[in-house]
Amino acid sequence: MFFECVEKIISGGLSLTSIVETCDSHVSTGMTHKIRLASGILILTLLLATREVSLHAHGKTVIHFFDVGQGDSTLIVSPSGKQILIDGGPDFSALEGLGRAMPFFDRTIDLLVLSHPQTDHILAFPEILRRYNVSAVLMTGIAYNLPRYEKFLTLLRGQKIPVIIANPAKDIDAGDGLVLDIVWPPPVLFGEKIKEVNNSSIVLRVLYGNHSALFTGDMETSEENEVLRSGADLRADIIKVPHHGSKTSSSTGFLLVVRPQLAVISVGKENTYGHPNKGIVDRYARFGIPVRTTMAGTITLTLAP
Repeated sequence: MFFECVEKIISGGLSLTSIVETCDSHVSTGMTHKIRLASGILILTLLLATREVSLHAHGKTVIHFFDVGQGDSTLIVSPSGKQILIDGGPDFSALEGLGRAMPFFDRTIDLLVLSHPQTDHILAFPEILRRYNVSAVLMTGIAYNLPRYEKFLTLLRGQKIPVIIANPAKDIDAGDGLVLDIVWPPPVLFGEKIKEVNNSSIVLRVLYGNHSALFTGDMETSEENEVLRSGADLRADIIKVPHHGSKTSSSTGFLLVVRPQLAVISVGKENTYGHPNKGIVDRYARFGIPVRTTMAGTITLTLAP
């Protein structure tokens, strides 16, 4: 009877609750304590193995827009399983997201991207540096007075993690078909004090096959206009809506150039900023662009080759 139970587990014929109840009944009626313990370990191993297989990218690019409340944090998993985390949210929710989206024993993040050093984008980063082996960090390197940012920089120096300064002239190739196209800003911002830090946000496109996703940080209209004047290619199937759907972003000219097929807004329920702005949501609707928000939970999208 025990082996029949195992067969059902492998075939997916039992729910988690049924696995526990059914296998326990088979085990407890005629097996010794040691065999029951071994069977329990086997069940847990099978469940863990199933979870690990389901999390593998399997030759596709997977994007997880984490539900972190009023902030930003997105995990991108490349076709070969490389992991890129853009921003760390306003609390430790990003750590919970990583725990759900990454394999159980995987403690490596290939690239951290800090779009700009504000609390709602960086708070979990110091703790992530403590818990994970981070291979490199992409940032602008601007000067900004924020204790969490200073702690992050101190940990970077202490762990001697390589830092890549955003430069539109240098893309980042994951080596498996995934490319990060750095759109903005130019590297001249390094070490500079920026009055409007939102408008120093890293803007990048994730390219895979014929698909693309545009990440915009908290850029506002003035940065949108600078990027438009640069002539950079902004076309994207998916846009992470700038600045949580604020009325200061998503200008008509910008959307006409990007021409996305889907807009994702990372935003918290009942936030005090009134995000997303109704007028902005209506603007996307007028262009026929569907809008999804993380208020309903983490959004996971898959880009096939």
